[in-house]
Amino acid sequence: MGAIVLLLEDDTPAKPGEETRRPVQICNSGSVVDRFELDIVGDAKDWIRVEPAEVNAFPDQSVGAELIFTPPRSAKIPAGEVPFALRVMSHEDLEGSAVEEATVTVGAFTDFDVKLVPTTRRARFGARFHAVIDNRGNAPLRTQLYAIDPDTQLRFTLPYKEIEVARGKGAVAPVKVRPAARQWRGPEVTLPFQVLAVHQGQDGDEEHTADGVLIQAPVVPGGAVSFVMAVAAAVLALLALWFFVLRPSAESGASKGAPPDPTPGQQDSGPPAPGITPGADTATNAGAGGVPEDLPFPPPPVDGRTEGTSAGPDGTARQETTGGPKEEPGGPKEESGAPAGQEPGRRSSGESSQDDGGRAFDRRIQAEVAVSPEYDDKARYTVPDGSVLLISDVVFENVAGDTGVVQIQRGGEILRQVALETFRDYETHYREPMRFGPGEDVVLAVRCDVPGGQLSTGAGAAVCTPGAYFSGRLVPAEQ
Repeated sequence: MGAIVLLLEDDTPAKPGEETRRPVQICNSGSVVDRFELDIVGDAKDWIRVEPAEVNAFPDQSVGAELIFTPPRSAKIPAGEVPFALRVMSHEDLEGSAVEEATVTVGAFTDFDVKLVPTTRRARFGARFHAVIDNRGNAPLRTQLYAIDPDTQLRFTLPYKEIEVARGKGAVAPVKVRPAARQWRGPEVTLPFQVLAVHQGQDGDEEHTADGVLIQAPVVPGGAVSFVMAVAAAVLALLALWFFVLRPSAESGASKGAPPDPTPGQQDSGPPAPGITPGADTATNAGAGGVPEDLPFPPPPVDGRTEGTSAGPDGTARQETTGGPKEEPGGPKEESGAPAGQEPGRRSSGESSQDDGGRAFDRRIQAEVAVSPEYDDKARYTVPDGSVLLISDVVFENVAGDTGVVQIQRGGEILRQVALETFRDYETHYREPMRFGPGEDVVLAVRCDVPGGQLSTGAGAAVCTPGAYFSGRLVPAEQ
């Protein structure tokens, strides 16, 4: 037959860190005396053993043994039921060996701690600490947080008053601390306080504390007060220097350099007018043919001539005109305004186009060029005879988005060259205008590489259709 294992039921939990025993019976159901080896199978074999490890039993006889449970005080073994198996090996009948499965209840234990990070902080208005709770027990931990200070000079804010921490884990809870009253000036004040973590267990309350310190700094530092006082003293010193030293010196120098005040009866507007005796009374001079009181100065120039006032032979005032052309008998002579040595109607080459009798000019040239590696120069404008074209602004147009090169030419000379693919509308202004003489052509030469999509109205093939808008002035040619 073999071995029969009788494991007595026992609900007594195995306390971590202590030893718990449970009896077991081994029965020999064979017909010969047999020796049995006893051992534990499963994850709990490290802290469960059986004594004795070997027993001898006669046929139909039972022998006793004990299971010894010694679970360690560690968070690795959770509280609650833990399965295990007792194996009984027969030396006489291997097929008669037996394995008996069972469970054991591991008791819960509490082991936790609390600390503050950091333990000391310096602040003027308030600081934030962190309470770190470590659960080293084998069951979840539920704690309540409290904060106290012996002198009641602090105010606390605890966002989480109750925290649950898993076994073998830690939790962090913020703790806001601020002084009850502000300190504006003076030395720093040290304010100690404590944070309590309380756990309510079956065996009573268990609490742990963590000490912290808040160093309250003054709102206005002592160095700032000294700096402000030093700045105020410097400002006062500068003001005193200005009002009592620099300003009187500046006023004294200004008064020394100022001209004396004019005496009564003397005019301060310059030398006396012709016909007025210095120092004489104004009314007397007026009565003797001098300048009246309402005309103390000569009138302004008229047409580039200067008019003066003098006393006539009869004692009356008269005006004299100098610096202008004299009138000749037969009426005034027409003034041409031309420089000396130049005939009327002729103008120098440096004068503006408006003075040369020119007029505004604008013209748009449109090209229609088939795809070719050569330049097509059919789009052109010829300057009329007797005129000079001055182009100051050019607007290049590439509405279809063609690819190629467009040039502005003058008699085979390339004046401007632009790649078509770089623009759709491109405007440029020239400080020195491009000059085209009488009979010269303004040529818009185009090399078409890839048309942008427009079709020629005649042949029906794709062509490049760039254009250019010119503006400037058309002035008479020099004679």
